[in-house]
Amino acid sequence: MIQLNPGERIYLLKRRHRVVLFSELSPIIFFFVLILISIFSLFFIKKISWPEFLLKYFPEVSNFNLRFLILFFLSIFLSILWVLIFLIVTDYFLDCWVVTNQRTIHIELAGLFNLTYSSVFHDKIQDITVTIKGFLPAIFHFGDIQIETAGEFRQFIFQQIPDPEIVKQVILEAQRDYLIEKKKEGL
Repeated sequence: MIQLNPGERIYLLKRRHRVVLFSELSPIIFFFVLILISIFSLFFIKKISWPEFLLKYFPEVSNFNLRFLILFFLSIFLSILWVLIFLIVTDYFLDCWVVTNQRTIHIELAGLFNLTYSSVFHDKIQDITVTIKGFLPAIFHFGDIQIETAGEFRQFIFQQIPDPEIVKQVILEAQRDYLIEKKKEGL
């Protein structure tokens, strides 16, 4: 949970672009649907028998019902895919970047039960670079923002976020407002 300082307001909360989420999920969902179709098709196949060469060398294998064995392994694989989908979606929603009027905060899921929080105050920001590389990022307008700092963390990288130029502008405006506020407090 983010602990905001007194008087701190959130300007912007960003996650990776949804196209990135869908591109990570699409192969897993493809296999998920393929396995579901395989499971349902097993109910319409009249008889499944063991291969002859297997029965020749291992006759005791005929005691096991091949349909149930296939269903068992497909169910296990389906469960594994379900867990992978859960992990990818959880990682997507728990990784975020928050821009406030005082600092920029990066929250990252480093493991299933490990969240990493890091922040940089706006007076420590030295440079902001926007990078949009590739076909999909150019079409859907998402990219990376790299923030160079003078603090403990030398670089903050916002990865695959939508509208990176707008985010850069918001950070620069928040930095300007923060520096003006710090000058007023110093006077």
